[in-house]
Amino acid sequence: MAQFIKFLGILILCLVGCSASTTVDEQLQELRENYIELKQILESKVTELETEVSLLKDQLQQQKAIVDNVHKKSTTSCTCVSNKDNEINRPLPALTGLPSSCEDLSLIGHTLAGLYSVMGAQLVETVHCDFTKLPNEPGYQTMIGYSDVKSIPTFFYVQKNFGFNVTDTPIPFEVERLNIGGAMNLTTGIFTAPRTGIYFFSLSGFATIPPSETRLFFGIGLYLNGKSIGIAWADEITPGDQDETYSLQSTLNLQAGDEIWLEIRFLSPGVYLNDRPGHFTHFTGWLLQEEIFQSL
Repeated sequence: MAQFIKFLGILILCLVGCSASTTVDEQLQELRENYIELKQILESKVTELETEVSLLKDQLQQQKAIVDNVHKKSTTSCTCVSNKDNEINRPLPALTGLPSSCEDLSLIGHTLAGLYSVMGAQLVETVHCDFTKLPNEPGYQTMIGYSDVKSIPTFFYVQKNFGFNVTDTPIPFEVERLNIGGAMNLTTGIFTAPRTGIYFFSLSGFATIPPSETRLFFGIGLYLNGKSIGIAWADEITPGDQDETYSLQSTLNLQAGDEIWLEIRFLSPGVYLNDRPGHFTHFTGWLLQEEIFQSL
């Protein structure tokens, strides 16, 4: 193009500025030579432009083929994941159920990196997903921790109003301070686990032991489905009535429908669970952690 401009300038200069001493024949000869050289330059530029147009047409055809291929895949609902070099395409199965990984979240359209909740083996997990990476790359999914998700909140706190000395039978309660979820039945004294998970229970109170020259005792047991799994104990030798405290704490992994209650298991004559006005017997429990998969 620079040569074309150069010769065009020469041609104009010759037309307007040739010296008077130059003959007409010489001027015509010079113009003829310039014309021939200019024509060759123009023909070369036209050839180059035709080559570029041909390349652009080929690129356009390639882009059109790519667009048609993507459209065809989207209409057949085929989801694929490619490696960085676009060398491997493999179909992914359709997502069924709740997402359990960052890859599942990607299948349902998530593209922004951040914190997400997914279903773990037993609990809801919080993970960080980096969707700028591929599933097989380090850092694509990072475990953060567990989410405290409960399908049914469960908390209870009950007390007694009266003394009790019946053995081998669930201890009933008369006062309901808290019973969220309704899992504790005061009349029967039985707590029924509404969901599979880890529960905490705590018992405290005191037993009254009458005067005796021999050791008298009181044992109250925590029962799971009819089997004693722990005992709170009190005993004393005393010349007069003596109140002895007891306590018991337990953390249990229960299945939905498991039953928990308290029974007096060991009892010397004259000894009893005492509960004067003022509520000295306390039984409380709650669901710490639910195995959410079992609830779905």
